[in-house]
Amino acid sequence: MTTPLKEWSEETILSMIKDRVQESLELDYKESPAIFPLTDKKKIELSKDVSAFANSAGGRIIYGIKENGQIPSEIDTGFDPNALSKERLEQTINSNIHPRINELIIKQIELITTNPGHVLYVVSIPQATTRAPHQAADKRYYKRFNFESVAMEDYEIRDILRRATTPDLHFNFSLVGKEPVPIQFSQDQPFSEECDSLISESR
Repeated sequence: MTTPLKEWSEETILSMIKDRVQESLELDYKESPAIFPLTDKKKIELSKDVSAFANSAGGRIIYGIKENGQIPSEIDTGFDPNALSKERLEQTINSNIHPRINELIIKQIELITTNPGHVLYVVSIPQATTRAPHQAADKRYYKRFNFESVAMEDYEIRDILRRATTPDLHFNFSLVGKEPVPIQFSQDQPFSEECDSLISESR
């Protein structure tokens, strides 16, 4: 999905279901009962799933979706926001994962056509860097593997710890002919944009 999270709506979710967007390392579907009612056991499972995303590549968990073989099938009944609010969900995540995940975002999506008065929640989780790794409520560390949250090995925890001390490298470079030709990348695109001046000069 290239649509910014702030622009997501019920239509976005229905489109994902129609297009059969499969679960992946960075996307997970969960039915509403996975987190409601918020029992102690479900708080632990919530902390496992969210911390696993942070300790891996980051990603999104959509709560309120039925799936079949990692393929979304339909929106379930969703949540009554008076029974489980966005604020309570966020507070539960923050209080059960240590250290707290910075820049975590919860998007509340109104189910206008499928179940008026109810919502579903999209939890957007950044990849942990300086504060990695993140510990779940059961005092263990998790990662994403084969669509699941699995406990990490010692060497994997040590590897994530190095994220905080290993610098990120950024390069600015351009191809130079008669005039400098900048190489430009659009957001989330693996290849640079085509440059007319570069093409014309190479002919």
